[in-house]
Amino acid sequence: MSNPALPCREADPDFSESLRTALRGTPVNVSILTTRDRGGINHGLAVTTAVPFSTHRPAMIVAVKHSASAYPAIRDSSYFCLNQIAAEEIDLLDRFSRSDLRAQRFATGRWSVGPHGLPYLDSATACFFCDVQGAHAHEDQTVFIGRIIGVKLGSDDDDCRDPLIWINGQAARLAGKEYA
Repeated sequence: MSNPALPCREADPDFSESLRTALRGTPVNVSILTTRDRGGINHGLAVTTAVPFSTHRPAMIVAVKHSASAYPAIRDSSYFCLNQIAAEEIDLLDRFSRSDLRAQRFATGRWSVGPHGLPYLDSATACFFCDVQGAHAHEDQTVFIGRIIGVKLGSDDDDCRDPLIWINGQAARLAGKEYA
C-alpha cells in the first residue's frame, strides 16, 4: 500500500520533507526575471514561479523572495520582464541563481533594452514585459501580478529549441516535439 497522506503541520518534519519531495517532482519552466531600479541599475534572478494569469487582461504572476536583490527594484519601479530561456542557456541559470555571481549576471549574453528601460535577453524564446498591477506579501515572498504590456517572441529558429525545464533539482529536456 502507498504512503498515507500526511496532514498539513508546518512544524512536522515528515510533512516538510514530503512537501519538498512532492514539489521537486513537479516540472516547472525556468525564466530569468529582469528589472531596472530607479537609479538605472539592472537586476535579475532566476524564477520557477512565473505563470500566465489571465488572457482577458493579459497578466503574469511571479513570486519573489524579499531577500532577493531584485525585490526592491521590482517593488519600487513597478516593472519587470520575464525572459523564458532555452535549455542550452543553462549557464544563465547559474549566474542568476547565485548571489556570489550577481556582478556577472549581465556580463554575457545578448541583452537589449525594452519598454521602461527593462533589460531583456535577445536569445530568449519569449520575453514578457510587465507593469506591476498588484502585489501580495505572503511570509518571506511577494506575489507580483504584472499586466503584460509587451511581448517579444524568439526567432523562427526557436521552434527547434527546448525551453529550460526544472524537475527533481535539475534541468530536464522535453522528449521530442510530440505533445499530448
